[in-house]
Amino acid sequence: MTATTREPISIEQFVHQPFDGADGLIAGSDICVQCGVCLSACPTYQLTGEEIQSPRGRVMLYRAAAEGLTKDFEVVLEAAYDCLDCRACQTVCPSGVKPGEMAVETRVALQGGKPPSWQIAAILEPFKYPWAWDVMNFGVRTYQGLGLQKWVRSSKILEKFGTVGKKLAELENIIPSKVAPSIRTKLSPTTPAVGEQRGRVAFFLGCLMNAFFSEASSATVKVLTLNGFEVVTPRETTCCGAPHIEEGDRVGFDQVAKRNLDLFDGLEVEAIITDCAGCGAELKKYVKMFKDDPEYAAKAERFSSKSYGISEFLRKHGLRELPQTDAPSMSVTYQDACHLCHGQGCSTQPRDLLKQNPLVEYRELEKASDCCGSAGIYNITHPDMSYKILEGKMERVRESGAQVLSVENPGCLLQLEAGTRKYNVDVEVLHTSQILLAAYEKNNPR
Repeated sequence: MTATTREPISIEQFVHQPFDGADGLIAGSDICVQCGVCLSACPTYQLTGEEIQSPRGRVMLYRAAAEGLTKDFEVVLEAAYDCLDCRACQTVCPSGVKPGEMAVETRVALQGGKPPSWQIAAILEPFKYPWAWDVMNFGVRTYQGLGLQKWVRSSKILEKFGTVGKKLAELENIIPSKVAPSIRTKLSPTTPAVGEQRGRVAFFLGCLMNAFFSEASSATVKVLTLNGFEVVTPRETTCCGAPHIEEGDRVGFDQVAKRNLDLFDGLEVEAIITDCAGCGAELKKYVKMFKDDPEYAAKAERFSSKSYGISEFLRKHGLRELPQTDAPSMSVTYQDACHLCHGQGCSTQPRDLLKQNPLVEYRELEKASDCCGSAGIYNITHPDMSYKILEGKMERVRESGAQVLSVENPGCLLQLEAGTRKYNVDVEVLHTSQILLAAYEKNNPR
């Protein structure tokens, strides 16, 4: 990504603390002992072997910018954007350094809280409007329904147009092979619990989940109701803000996050559930992002305290008894979404649910917590690096021999399904909710 060069700013402007666990870039770098433990966890360093592509190297560069030792902010931003922000380095760091959060902090600071370019701003703009994802969903389904997707892929027509065509072909391959209709306006504002009611929750319908994986979100709502929870689904929910803040767009983040805080604050629910790992990580951080806002601090605290990922919530409350079967009917392996395992510390819960599922023969995936290369829009801005990371991931999926690959994030779902086509891996990519619903409906088909 080409960064936008800006005028030098003061340390006071540069070091602010809106991120969970971040004490500012200088303080963050002070606790880095440069031991190198992070090197083994960093995807970009593992591929390049370059120090500037390591968490340790980036942290030192951020500090140099913060202290005024370098004015080449374009180089600093390039390093920050080369980071996938997978935060695997934060999981292994013995000193508690937060290089992933510092990368985002750097983008926000050096860009003045705005997107890095008009192209990125254009990509981010639709995230602000729920109806835009309904339009995208309709467009993709029309493209598929007319047979255009099948023709484009079988003819390889795009690849015949040189470098631009290759780029378009890579973007087209990210689109799933089958997209179901949007459920934003189809889901009832309130879906009653099945059987004895255990509680009342709100469902946070995500952007990409609704546009491309509406069947998974529909499964999430059904699984919640089958487990005795009444589900409220606000149709006006906007993007959680993760795509904006990860591109340094604090202004856009504030716009969508405040809309959500206003929308959900009046709901009498005990939890706010999401089936998108990226959303879950961001929703839990609202409390930190708005801690100094006199109007939204209290709302953010209430909101974040109620936010759960679907597996985290179901594991906490326990599953209702699943219909039993004579033998498992599918072998399943699980890929950790970075925003779930590294961003929220949620790793065992999805696995526990899969292992409880009588339909599932569970197989652990080697290096399951390594990033798949999606990383927000990293597969668009850094396609070469992204696909190198994905290739290794898909080879390990192939070696697992599993029939189904489960993951709980739409970016990962897009990336991994694209990987099955690009690297010819015979595996079905599904959300954990879909696998759970299959078990509940085994004896009661829809």
